[in-house]
Amino acid sequence: MTRTIRRSVAFAVLLLPAFLLAACSAPVAAGSAGRAPVVVLPGDETYAAEPGKEDGPRTAVLAGNPKAAGLYTVRVKIPAGARLMPHSHPDARMVVVLSGTFHYAYGDRFDEAALKTLPPGSFFTEPAGIVHFAWAKSGEVVVQATAVGPSGTKMAGAGAKP
Repeated sequence: MTRTIRRSVAFAVLLLPAFLLAACSAPVAAGSAGRAPVVVLPGDETYAAEPGKEDGPRTAVLAGNPKAAGLYTVRVKIPAGARLMPHSHPDARMVVVLSGTFHYAYGDRFDEAALKTLPPGSFFTEPAGIVHFAWAKSGEVVVQATAVGPSGTKMAGAGAKP
């Protein structure tokens, strides 16, 4: 190799990580640009149920807007005994179990035998478009999810409603 080619290759190798970091960070930065810092103390969250599903999970938006492009974080309270039937989301999520014992699995049908028991402090991901289901079998569960929106929910199976 000539000296010029070696320099060009070395330059490209050095810059590639910077370009990849910039490209991957752009959507997150765009979604959080201009926002003020957010501090939410325990008990200060405002939870709301989906209209028509007052007995179901309640969500508190901590930062961002799940319905818009950009970074967001939500807390979800799942009532004791609630089963979250198979569904997916268009965005990839990172989730932490804050309280309660969450029973969670991936798949397009609710299969109690497939559920993995996740105690407080557990972390899991919900890849975009991957069908999953859950159960707050033994008591109320609170999870916190962070993702880049816009988000939504699509129930698995024909004729299913979110």
